[in-house]
Amino acid sequence: MPIAVAIAFGFFIWKQNKFIQDTLMQELDESFGRLEAIIIKLIDAQKQALIVQKEAKAMIDTMIKINEANKKKCESCGSALDGR
Repeated sequence: MPIAVAIAFGFFIWKQNKFIQDTLMQELDESFGRLEAIIIKLIDAQKQALIVQKEAKAMIDTMIKINEANKKKCESCGSALDGR
């Protein structure tokens, strides 16, 4: 009789550990999936911000070139560019 109880108790412990391990693995997989999605969205947002930054830099560079060209034009005709 004690051997049967020990076997039954061992089987119960084995099943309980298997259930806990399966549950934890499932939760880890779900957490990993969420983290992976967050990382992908952060990378996409970073790429979009970089594109916007490059566009803004290109516009600023163009404005600087136009301003320098206007300064040269005004200097060649003898008038002053006062910024108004």
